[in-house]
Amino acid sequence: MNENVKLPFEMPNYDLTGKVAVVTGGTKGLGYGIVLALSYYGAKVVITSRHQDDCDNVANEVKEMGGEATGIKTDVQNKEELDNLIKKTVEKYGKIDIMVNNAGVAITKPMLEMTEDDYSTVLDSNLKSVYFGSAAAVKEMIKQGTGGRIINMASIGGLVGTKNISTYGASKAAVLNLTKGMAIEFGKYGITVNSVCPGYVKTALNAESLENPKYQEKMFAKIPLKRWGEVQEVAAIVLFLASDFSGIMTGSYIVADMGTTCN
Repeated sequence: MNENVKLPFEMPNYDLTGKVAVVTGGTKGLGYGIVLALSYYGAKVVITSRHQDDCDNVANEVKEMGGEATGIKTDVQNKEELDNLIKKTVEKYGKIDIMVNNAGVAITKPMLEMTEDDYSTVLDSNLKSVYFGSAAAVKEMIKQGTGGRIINMASIGGLVGTKNISTYGASKAAVLNLTKGMAIEFGKYGITVNSVCPGYVKTALNAESLENPKYQEKMFAKIPLKRWGEVQEVAAIVLFLASDFSGIMTGSYIVADMGTTCN
């Protein structure tokens, strides 16, 4: 950046100082990276998971970095708990600016072995949570009158068919369509709604399997960049969508898959 040159227009930036963000499923994997990234760029972050101690541990880590965060135990499959999450966020910080619907699950089974309970767990975690979590957040954003950002974690599983995770793929495809519908409904309030579709990203939960040489050889044959994604790379995309840089975007999705869906 050339600080000696003055542009004839104002450029946006990544500064989230003064913003309040909620990140569901924010204690592990992608959610953890998103929490740290948003906090690093100035946002006050509310962290959720099903376990309060996990929420508190990550909130304390953010505070040790000089940021501000709080943890609120939330079962995202439960509408009342999602409503309570947003209520407590506003009570503590006075507002909500950014809602990151990151929490989700996958159950790997052939379709004919999936039970109704399995189906409900996946759809409630991946779709119902986005629907009602977004609705609760948007109600507050509309009251505030200052716009906002809704960011939904989808997946390349919502773009292509994948063996043995058909319910997961269906839920993520639904999230992409829901993103477009919400963008149409809430655009008049200055609220943008976008999604991220990660590919294979290495986390603490899957590192062992992804580091298996035979599995790598098989998968890298289909991945143009010949590598796995990193948590911080997905977090950077969420940061972009949360910042002023993405103000022109709504109803869109960003594919972050090392080129996997090119095939």
